[in-house]
Amino acid sequence: MNQNIEYGKISVNLLVNIIYMSEDQELQRPYFPDTESLFTEFIQFYGGDVVEHLAENNAENPNADYIFQNPKIVAELKTFVKDVFSDPEDIPRIQELFTKWIETGDINGKELIDFLFLGKQLPQKCINELIERASKTIERAIHKANKQIEETKVTFNKEHASGVVFLINDGNYFFRNEEFVGVIANLINRKFIVSSFDVVIYLTVNQVTQKEDSELDYNIWIPIYTKVDEFGETIVSDELFHFVNDIGEKFLNDFLTLKTGHESKDFKKIETIDDALEELKKHNFIPKDIIYKK
Repeated sequence: MNQNIEYGKISVNLLVNIIYMSEDQELQRPYFPDTESLFTEFIQFYGGDVVEHLAENNAENPNADYIFQNPKIVAELKTFVKDVFSDPEDIPRIQELFTKWIETGDINGKELIDFLFLGKQLPQKCINELIERASKTIERAIHKANKQIEETKVTFNKEHASGVVFLINDGNYFFRNEEFVGVIANLINRKFIVSSFDVVIYLTVNQVTQKEDSELDYNIWIPIYTKVDEFGETIVSDELFHFVNDIGEKFLNDFLTLKTGHESKDFKKIETIDDALEELKKHNFIPKDIIYKK
């Protein structure tokens, strides 16, 4: 799926980490069947608290997942483990679009077959409608996370804490990484400039990417901040900025190395949005049923 990305005023920092080298025959490619449990274990490893384990937790409220005390952070985790339009209830929605496009003459029957079975490109108008429908899933996740962080700040008397949404892509191949980031950025600019969170961190775990000129597997960590000034600079405390970069490096380097036995072959930090997008465009997903034989 290709789209024109409208990022607007956001700030992106990209951390690219390599966790597997295919010619290393002594180590198996790591796979984590439960990424939510993995990430919760990491939060505790890093020093954060799991909200449901705290005495002050109100189970009747839609609380967020994690709290950090220094700096004060309230964070929620959302995980995408399957493709958009992959559920049985999605079939009528996609069929409705196909029928509409044929009735309006946007595509003909042959073009639809070529798209479905040969992977050929749809007209841009159809792509835009698909993206709009698909982005609703991401919007609902961010909207729910926003409410959970807001509620938790009240419950734990942390109204002035920063808010973080961790968004793990672990099976959604509909969007490429740069497109997924573009959808998040677009949603922030249109609907979440005023929100209980200050940054959405998009990351991948089992969602392996590779590049044409490399035999390595890559994980990525992309913070997308919600508030920037007229120069495109992030309006955020030094504490939050340091926290986001530090926790990303600890996850990609220390924690995944500890869990897998794979030391990072390389680690790259990219600080401008243009350079980050250029890097992301080089990365191609390898589906789980191919790379993990699952």
